[in-house]
Amino acid sequence: ILMKKIIALFACLCLICAMTSAVAETPAVTGAVLEIEKYGHARLDITIEDFEAAGFDLGDIVTVTAGSFTGDMPYLNGYYVDAGEYMLRAYPGHTNIAVCINYGKFAEAAGVDVGDQVSIALREKAGALTLQEINNLVYANDIDDYGGDEAVFANFRAVEMGGIARGRLYRSASPILNTYARAATADRLIEAAGVKTVMNLANTEEEIAEAIAAEDFDSPYYASLYEAGSVIVLGLPVNYASDEFGEGVVRGFTFLSEGETPFLVHCMEGKDRAGFAAMLLEMLAGAPLDDIVADYMTSYVNYYGVEEGSDKYNMIAEKNVMEMMRAVCGLDKGYSLDGVDLKAGARAYLSAHGMAEEAIDALIEKLVA
Repeated sequence: ILMKKIIALFACLCLICAMTSAVAETPAVTGAVLEIEKYGHARLDITIEDFEAAGFDLGDIVTVTAGSFTGDMPYLNGYYVDAGEYMLRAYPGHTNIAVCINYGKFAEAAGVDVGDQVSIALREKAGALTLQEINNLVYANDIDDYGGDEAVFANFRAVEMGGIARGRLYRSASPILNTYARAATADRLIEAAGVKTVMNLANTEEEIAEAIAAEDFDSPYYASLYEAGSVIVLGLPVNYASDEFGEGVVRGFTFLSEGETPFLVHCMEGKDRAGFAAMLLEMLAGAPLDDIVADYMTSYVNYYGVEEGSDKYNMIAEKNVMEMMRAVCGLDKGYSLDGVDLKAGARAYLSAHGMAEEAIDALIEKLVA
């Protein structure tokens, strides 16, 4: 037994030495801010390929210095950190790395702009590797990879829970911007569902105009709704905890309260911002906690094949939709939602962000049976 302990200790020391050596041998990489992305992330002029050739790997913890900002963060290929936390991003399909805050705006928080210098040093080799491996989520943009199922491919579904009546509310990936090759499919599905009023959380008027003018544009039904004034375009950030987001949701919900059902809520993937909006409507209609979580997580089942009930499934739910509900209800991170009046929390959230009581009542009336 003593010999086994000595061997284990020796192996541990060897690993520590190897990691320390890797940190010492990996020089800092310096670049500049190439672009401030739409949602406040700072995209750098350092390519993913060059960064990893310099000795960095997904799952490493790095120290980023940008202007007066210095902070440690994991290097990941997705937004796997908690809301408000920093990360260095190597998004699949992108060429360059970016410094980000999950559900936040790094450029504003750090006070950086295009052209500012950024230095990245290795802090801990593989220090966030477990986080990277557990959360690693990549999806395809070819419908054949989804068994030809259009609804799964477009993340399209009816929302029917709590008091929400059949055929009143739908959610989907974008039926207008073809960024993820799903727009035409989503457009056909919302037409078949008879959608009459749309809440677009992601895009701007300029983006929609560009999409309609594009050669590959194939969303005639959505365009007809937009031209008829039946689409509200919000262009919201991904930061659901911000007042800007809450006030935008209220504008969108007020628009729905004055519109004709069936409603559609969507963003780009139909996952995060649309997920928040659908969650809030479900809370408002008195849906049970488990049903709300299951609907939100359907996007992860659709896109990434995350198995219901798995550790990954439960971790994503806890980090995302559960924290969203806590934020809506004004509860601390990790607070138990058992016994919490979600309907009252949703109503209070909307009132606090400026939605009139009569508009809330009108919205509920249009959703419920």
